[in-house]
Amino acid sequence: MTKEDVVGIINNLNIHRDVCFEQIENCKKKYIVEYSGNILLKNYEKIELIISFFSDFPLTMPDIFVVDNNKFRTHVGTEGKICLFDSSAILIKQDMAAQLVIDCFDQAVKILNIHPGSETYNKEVCREFDSYWLSIRNKMVYSSLDTKDIKYAEVPIVISHGISIVGNTKDEAEVILRNNFGLVPDKDDFEKTCLVIRIRVGSSMIPLSKQFKWSVIRRYIVENTSSSVRHQFKKFLDKKVKYYMRYIILAYPSDEGDILFGFRIEFNNSRYLKIGCNQMCRVENVFVERIDFEYLTMRGGAMSELKDKRVLLLGCGSIGGYIANNLCQAGIMNIDILDNDLFQPENVHRHWLGFDSISPKKCGYKADLVKEKLEAMYPYSDIDPLNYIDRSAQKFISDEKRLGQYDLIISALGEPTINLEINRILNDYNLDVPFVCCFNEPYGVGGHVISINIDNKSCLQCLYTDVISSDLVQFRGSFVAPEQNFKKNLSGCSGAFVPYSCLDSQQTALMAARQSIGILNGTYTNNSVSSWIGASEELLGQGFYLSQWYLANKNKSSITIDAITNHNCSICNRRSKE
Repeated sequence: MTKEDVVGIINNLNIHRDVCFEQIENCKKKYIVEYSGNILLKNYEKIELIISFFSDFPLTMPDIFVVDNNKFRTHVGTEGKICLFDSSAILIKQDMAAQLVIDCFDQAVKILNIHPGSETYNKEVCREFDSYWLSIRNKMVYSSLDTKDIKYAEVPIVISHGISIVGNTKDEAEVILRNNFGLVPDKDDFEKTCLVIRIRVGSSMIPLSKQFKWSVIRRYIVENTSSSVRHQFKKFLDKKVKYYMRYIILAYPSDEGDILFGFRIEFNNSRYLKIGCNQMCRVENVFVERIDFEYLTMRGGAMSELKDKRVLLLGCGSIGGYIANNLCQAGIMNIDILDNDLFQPENVHRHWLGFDSISPKKCGYKADLVKEKLEAMYPYSDIDPLNYIDRSAQKFISDEKRLGQYDLIISALGEPTINLEINRILNDYNLDVPFVCCFNEPYGVGGHVISINIDNKSCLQCLYTDVISSDLVQFRGSFVAPEQNFKKNLSGCSGAFVPYSCLDSQQTALMAARQSIGILNGTYTNNSVSSWIGASEELLGQGFYLSQWYLANKNKSSITIDAITNHNCSICNRRSKE
């Protein structure tokens, strides 16, 4: 759109809204044209606005600015730009450019008429508080505190390498410094304490300003806290200091959880004075970057109630590595991983780990490397690679007490013999631990997730037992015909592998992770077999054969069936007689 096209649109706005916007001679470089004009708010305040148009208008909405933006207004940035709409959620009708400008203008007027101190004002301030506070901050601290139960507390703050971390304990703050920031506390690091004070529910947000006075902060805390908090804060104010520095974090309750913001107060007096009477101090605004578990998982759609669940993951290869990551993202922090395989360069394009996990000196165990990466990515993850034994699954599962301590066992080994042995142990010792087995079929024809030991109607062996005898057979839900060997090797027997792609592994892992989460939060209550179904052309092209089960379901993308009792299963038969 050209400048000439905009003239008619502005004239239309002037007529329909009884305003007088005129073109600015020298507009900013990123715009093709700008117009300025005055409006009168409901409180009779006169404000000058600038409407700025991009060259691709109306594909992009115009910007509207407040001139002489010398006080805080909701949805108005520090440079005066009004945040009109979430443009990512709007479908702009480009053939209605004139109406678009009127709508933007009306929205700007509506925003500017939000009266300070009103319920709407307070609600809108809370919605955009973090972005505003970030723009006027002098310092930043990271907080791992879960503040929902804090009313008034003195907590440690560790400052090292220019990074400030507030934690429940000094050790917690230092672990985050090491694991998640890659910093080792140096000799210059020091620990101070930080006051965390809860603002009373229903209080207005502190009147916003670019520069705060200590008297304003002090009065706000005294007037907007409970009597017990106020009593403790007044004790703090009665303390006499000469040179003194203290961080104060305020927890303001909102509909979306606590809003955290803070101040760094520094006193430098020639004599001892009470903190509450002290006027000679420096105040800096502190932005609090929340890295506590509740906040991080809430933002990612994870479930905080899964934090304390304990999961055993057998195998962290092509499928298991992705499962481990998915579980951590979902909020499951306690995972024991058993895998005796080394991570080699040949694994890179099938594994969650990348080439950056390859050591030029010595190959590392997959379990150790997955632990290292997960704990660096997710601050509260606690991954045990079970390296205190010889990493043998056979030896580990021989002690039934070990298996009984978990909330869920996942096998991504792809080894039916070991999986059936785990199934036997769980049933023989009446261990009420759900068991998930997952594996891929060759050449992308599909993948399976078997969830078992959730109810007492069947077991894993039911799916590996013939329907007309008690003989063990190939998994009866397999998509390939029995008695075929799919293993390939490019570098001898030690490098043998079943051909499938990383996308196959990710699809199976995602299905397994969803079912695992459903089991842990109680939404999955039945033994089941879930399978995704892929294309068969590559497998057939290699001269292999499909199963009748695949042929019966080939037009579907996925299937889920209940795992029902097989009356020829020796385990279920024995259990039914007990």
